[in-house]
Amino acid sequence: MNINSTFWFFDRIKEDNLCLLYNGDFSDDITNKLIELSEYNINNIDSLHKMKKKASFLMAECFQNIVRHGESLDGKMHASTNEGFFLTKNWQDTYYITSGNLIETTKIENLERQLEKVNSLDKEELKALYREVLENEQISDKGGAGLGLIEMARKSGQKLEYVFKDFDKKYALFYNQIILKSNIEENKFKAECAFRINEAINYHQKMVSDEILVIHKGDFSQDAIFPVLRIIEENLQKEHKDSASKKKIFHILVELLQNISHHCLKEGNKKEGIFLIGKTDNYFVVNTGNLMRNEFVEDLQDRLDYINELNGKELKDLYLSKLRERNLPKNGGAGIGLIDIARRLISPINYSIQRIDDKKSFLSINVIA
Repeated sequence: MNINSTFWFFDRIKEDNLCLLYNGDFSDDITNKLIELSEYNINNIDSLHKMKKKASFLMAECFQNIVRHGESLDGKMHASTNEGFFLTKNWQDTYYITSGNLIETTKIENLERQLEKVNSLDKEELKALYREVLENEQISDKGGAGLGLIEMARKSGQKLEYVFKDFDKKYALFYNQIILKSNIEENKFKAECAFRINEAINYHQKMVSDEILVIHKGDFSQDAIFPVLRIIEENLQKEHKDSASKKKIFHILVELLQNISHHCLKEGNKKEGIFLIGKTDNYFVVNTGNLMRNEFVEDLQDRLDYINELNGKELKDLYLSKLRERNLPKNGGAGIGLIDIARRLISPINYSIQRIDDKKSFLSINVIA
């Protein structure tokens, strides 16, 4: 993952109230934290608040679908992909939930037949089908005869959008998208939507090629970033046995997220930014991005360039000096947080500043931990 990945995603999801993407293993703890973060974001958007319970249920169904099919691989994952993909996003009055997982090609025909059946039925017919399957079909440990798909369609009130993409001779990637409308009575079973499933697939392909694990665009106030940190902490537990290394990486992540929270351009009551974490070889790569006012750009560049010129001892001395002063810069400055980050890195802080218009610019920061 390079620094350009940040603006690539930001430019495509900048109109979203929130967007969360995850590409990786799905443990119970990870799925719980993804739901927790999504629920927090939903609670802070008035038009979505009443959909919280329904969205949580549908996310849980998606996670079960990923785990269900992932088990069929017997732990033998391909090096070029992760076990699952998950996306939630809100644009205007619509909430999208997209999931992706590997599936054996021999199972595609039956699954597609079930999807076509579900999409051909109205609300009452879906209810009747659900009862029929529940009463007459034997439910296996792999999820039964399409009960999850029926429930997704019933709860969302929309057609299920899906795509099968070739992966190799034995496996295909199965993508499924659910659409929730804030006013479902006025939007029953509309196939049209502003965000098509192929766009989600493009995001997943970009994440795989750039080795990105998590992307979050939304509110970066303190309460909002806590679930993100828990997701990352869970991944660190799996990837790193060295407790000192885990502590160092986690500290850097906290400082970078707090830097967004403290210094991003505030619009309304939200502190919006974007956060990406990826992995390459034995290192984690962390990218953050946020809008800032143009009048702070020159000062920020000077501060970051100065920090990058210092050696380890000089950074330590500067850090201790700032601690004593307790006089930290505000409104976009590179203060004690970035100094602390720099002294923990194996390479200088990589950054870029892209002018958006006469009032604001976009700051991207890229570090290797």
